[in-house]
Order: sequence, then C-alpha cells, then structure tokens
Amino acid sequence: MPGKRARRHFSQLSEFERGLIIGMKTAGWSTRRVAGQVYRSECAVRNCWEQWTREAIHARKTGSGVTRKATRREDRRIVRQALVDPTVTLSTMRADVGVAIVPQTISRHLAEGNLKSKCPFSALPLSP
Repeated sequence: MPGKRARRHFSQLSEFERGLIIGMKTAGWSTRRVAGQVYRSECAVRNCWEQWTREAIHARKTGSGVTRKATRREDRRIVRQALVDPTVTLSTMRADVGVAIVPQTISRHLAEGNLKSKCPFSALPLSP
C-alpha cells in the first residue's frame, strides 16, 4: 500500500519542516539536497512537495491577477509575425494586432517564443 506509506511519511513532518521543504523546493533546490538538509528521506520530501503543489493550485482564487489585453491567438500572431519578418518593429506589431498592449508585453511574448530583439548593426560611414 504505497498510499498509506506516503501519508505516514508526510504526517511525521513537523509544520516547521514542511515550511523548510516548501521554501527550499520553491527556491529550486533538488529533492536530494532538501532531504539532506532536513534529515528526511527523499520520498518524504517528494510527497510533501507534491501535496503542497496540489493544494496550492486550489488555494489560488480563480480570476485573480491582471486581465489579459490580448487573446492567446493574438499572442501567437505576434510571435509568428516576428518569425516571418525579423525586421518588423514593435509599433508595427501593435498596430497589426489591433489591441492596446504595451511594448513590454510584445517583448515578453517574443522571449517566451525564444526570440530576441535584434539591434541593427551600425557601421561608421567611410569617407572617400
């Protein structure tokens, strides 16, 4: 019965240990490193983290956060437009999308698509 065993490991953790585990895992620590730090098994750490992530999903209120200005389709259109024409400017993208979004939003969508803004190469004009 792996379910009972997992619950037993989790229930043996104190509230303080659970907080430590959640804090370290949130900071990006590996399960092995956290287990060594709190002197618990990797299984107990993993179960604690999994239970917390399952409960944390339900803890967030639906609809909380900033309302979206652009739809997912418009987000994809921004990335596609940058792929088709790498020289397109942010202002042109904003006009084409037709939604009032700030340039940072466009830059973020491009970064999510693993695209970076390209600065034009500036060369000094040569004299004759």
